[in-house]
Amino acid sequence: MPASAVLGCGASLPSREVTNAELAASLGLSADAIAAQTGITTRRYVDEGLGPSDLGCDAARIALARAGREPADVDLIFFATMTSDLAFPGSGCLMQTKLAAPTVGAYDLRAQCAGFLFALASADRFVRAGRARAVLVVGGEVHSTALDFSPNGAAVTPVFGDGAGAVLLGPAGAPGVLAVALHSDPRDFERFWCEFPASRNRPARMTREAAERGLHYYRLDAAAVHRQAEAALGDVAREVLERAGVPAARLALAIVHYFDPRVARRAADALGLASERVVATAEAAGHVAGGGIPIALADATAAGRVGKDDLVLCLAFGAGMCWGAALLRL
Repeated sequence: MPASAVLGCGASLPSREVTNAELAASLGLSADAIAAQTGITTRRYVDEGLGPSDLGCDAARIALARAGREPADVDLIFFATMTSDLAFPGSGCLMQTKLAAPTVGAYDLRAQCAGFLFALASADRFVRAGRARAVLVVGGEVHSTALDFSPNGAAVTPVFGDGAGAVLLGPAGAPGVLAVALHSDPRDFERFWCEFPASRNRPARMTREAAERGLHYYRLDAAAVHRQAEAALGDVAREVLERAGVPAARLALAIVHYFDPRVARRAADALGLASERVVATAEAAGHVAGGGIPIALADATAAGRVGKDDLVLCLAFGAGMCWGAALLRL
């Protein structure tokens, strides 16, 4: 049975940087209050008309180039997103066209903030089964077009940013994906959700009353989610490390993906990891849901922060509730 490995990584962030000071007036908070509330000082927003597939295409091209491959080499595409360009078709199909990739399987996968890990696990199984040799695993989001830029959105809007990351996965002599663990718990999902538009609502998936109440915006009970997230991130990290037989001390880097970077760092601290070996993804460009982990991985490899044979632990927790972990050898 072949092993799968990361062949190349890429990231794409919009050029527009949005600071807390820019958001402060419309949200009715000071820049300092936003930072104290979220642990985030800046995020990126796309220009009008761009969707996740555009950002994903840019990230995919970089990942392919770093792997020495072409779009024609791709034989499967997974696109992790909770903010698809259109109702349908999926962002994976749209990106496939923009990338000029072959007419291979391309589809979206939804596990929100943990979506990239769910997609990575799926791609790993295709490669191990010998059914694919160059799988693009992309995570991309455009949150900025769905946020409430009024005081009603002050608890949620500053958290999110736009961006995409991509990994090319393929067969290798030695395993690169050493272990993966995935979990979901739908109980009390209303702590972090978006209710509308909804196919279960007739006749138009939205009512005037729902729109007036702002029920098409993200809703988040951060304090309640923090408690579950911090414990779950620590538990799933230990689960994957034990499954792979790797002590935390051997990790070159831990990428912890959660919408509050302070919670992410506390989860990493509990593993005994030094702060310089931890990336809390939301610190750099806000919370990018499906895109956070591949963006951070691409940045770390491009900067030389990690290299060949280094061990990287990737953790994520988000809406669903969905969470997971993957241990990679680069």
